[in-house]
Amino acid sequence: MSTRMGITIGLVLATLAFGGWRMMLPGADGGSNDVEQGVSSMLSTVIKAQFTGAQASLDAQRMATGSYAGAVVQAPIVLVRADQTSYCVQLEQGVELQHLAGPGGTPQPGRC
Repeated sequence: MSTRMGITIGLVLATLAFGGWRMMLPGADGGSNDVEQGVSSMLSTVIKAQFTGAQASLDAQRMATGSYAGAVVQAPIVLVRADQTSYCVQLEQGVELQHLAGPGGTPQPGRC
């Protein structure tokens, strides 16, 4: 057996041993955690984008009329409340329910 073949076999065995050791550690399912975090991050980004669109519509209404009342927002966002100085919009997608009280708010869990 050549030295090169011995080194290759040693590296393969070391890699297999390390992989087996990683699988035995608590929380070693890092791959599925990464996927869950990625999906959660993507959903959060989509929700923020939908609220941003609603905020833009509400801000345009306020600039045009001096009030948030009467603004039109795009589904799935629902305008729950709007007056001269504030508003609350809500987004319900499946079991996810969030609201944003504005102006200047951030998405929060639950109803307005």
